[in-house]
Amino acid sequence: MTQRSRGFQMRMRSVFGALGVASLFMATAAMAAPPDGERAYRYELRALGTYAGEAIFTIGAEEEVGKRTLRPVRIDAHTSGLAANFLDAKTRSTAWVSQTWLPMRVRWDQTIDGVERVVKASFDRKGVKATDEKKGKVDKYDLKTPSHGHDLVSIFAWLMQADLSPGSTYELPVFDGKRIYNVKVTAGVAKEIQVPVGFRQAIPLKIHISRGEYKRDMELWLSAEKDRVPLKLIFKYGLIGTVEASLVGERKS
Repeated sequence: MTQRSRGFQMRMRSVFGALGVASLFMATAAMAAPPDGERAYRYELRALGTYAGEAIFTIGAEEEVGKRTLRPVRIDAHTSGLAANFLDAKTRSTAWVSQTWLPMRVRWDQTIDGVERVVKASFDRKGVKATDEKKGKVDKYDLKTPSHGHDLVSIFAWLMQADLSPGSTYELPVFDGKRIYNVKVTAGVAKEIQVPVGFRQAIPLKIHISRGEYKRDMELWLSAEKDRVPLKLIFKYGLIGTVEASLVGERKS
């Protein structure tokens, strides 16, 4: 592999890590109808000016998990096209959330360039306890949070239920598999945008992610309709420029 190819691969790895979806599902062109009580949304990812993969975001029906009634929220995804030549990534990442849409436990199954990784975690109002297994090695984490933490999967479902009146602001501790980041979300005024599924009224969310010297800004657009469907995610990353994930299909039961 040339130095240029290695650099491209490292940049693509950073792109998918930043999205929280090292992620993109083997989706077919048409989505099958989800089981009763589920909602499923399909997204196309573009990076470096080209098609980079697809993801399916599913909010499932409530189910019994141990002694609790929880709802699974899942991202199934994979890289594709040119991106897969440099970074072959697949994931099936699930968070089980309470009735208030807070994660109680998660399991992320990821394969990146043939290397499998499994992250498991439990959440409460004091922190996150997690294991991260890769290549036969298991790292353990016991992280404290100022309030009940979120994770990279369920935070989208939580925001869909939040009060997003113009000017509303939230500061949330978010677990990425190893660390806790501070995520500040500010809601703007709804306006019409265009996505592959058509023109939609959408609420812009300005998202600022920080931890020490690390900082990144992102923009998430949620439907202004009652269902608050995530329509588009945009961020800029160094020399790569704009990375965008857009809604291309949805199914509800």
